[in-house]
Amino acid sequence: MTAPVAGASWLQDDIARIEDLLFSTAANAPHPLIGEAATHLIKAGGKRIRPTLVLLTSRAGDAGRRATDLAAVALELVHLATLYHDDVIDETETRRGVPTVHSKWGTEIAVLAGDYLFALGSGLGADAGGEVPGILAHAIAEVCSGQIVETASVDDAGRSIDQYVETIRRKTSALFRAACALGASTSGAEPNARAALEAYGENAGLAFQVVDDLLDLIGDADAIGKTPGTDLREGVFTLPVLLACRQNPELVDRLARGDRDLPGWLVVLEETGALRETARRAEKYADAARAELEAFEPSPWVDELEALVDRTLAQLPARR
Repeated sequence: MTAPVAGASWLQDDIARIEDLLFSTAANAPHPLIGEAATHLIKAGGKRIRPTLVLLTSRAGDAGRRATDLAAVALELVHLATLYHDDVIDETETRRGVPTVHSKWGTEIAVLAGDYLFALGSGLGADAGGEVPGILAHAIAEVCSGQIVETASVDDAGRSIDQYVETIRRKTSALFRAACALGASTSGAEPNARAALEAYGENAGLAFQVVDDLLDLIGDADAIGKTPGTDLREGVFTLPVLLACRQNPELVDRLARGDRDLPGWLVVLEETGALRETARRAEKYADAARAELEAFEPSPWVDELEALVDRTLAQLPARR
């Protein structure tokens, strides 16, 4: 398998090694159907942001250890498992340009394949040893709790901005933070370096999710891989919509009446300044992530961590 991630050319050999281990781990199954379902999204590609973070942050210590590779693949398997389950919950038909596992093989296969990937990731984490199993277990619990809270808040336009942030901190940012913890832990990085990298990961993850939520409303369908306005129609009210509702409480009643028409809402989101404010908050999280990197001497891996945040923000279209 070839490495799909964008970034520095000097990192590509490491990413390719991780990609090969990822595919071989998922494909080595006791039955062809298991291997086919388990590798379905791997074959479809992906940015591999989380394993890349593990590799980059391991350079704060003794990089190149086998435990780091195992941890990077374990985390990506966990991430893939969450996507399988999310697609079942959201009844998503396509992801990364291919049919989702549940639309191809059915809900039962998708759920079980997701469980299988969780188990594979946990197994690799155990092989890596040290703190890796604990970091993975904590991250899985955070992601699941965040998803539960988000599911419980469907159609709730009255939830607070703080509640939204806490949800995405668990649902998305937890795996970014875990990636940095895994890289630092498996490479023996100093405690102060590890703390800075974990804080970087948390803020980078928050910026990533806020941008993703904004693109769900204003992004290009081909670029984001789904129909814009999906969250709005399904009652998952993200930061732009919540900000607009704070500006104009009458919008809460509008949502309660079932008005989820994207073109109309885009006008409202523009008029209330919610789109601009959402982009500003994404930039604030990105700035916080970059600030944590000031703890390190200039180096290619630090530059790449900063570039990762820059690429996240670069997805945002220019706005007035």
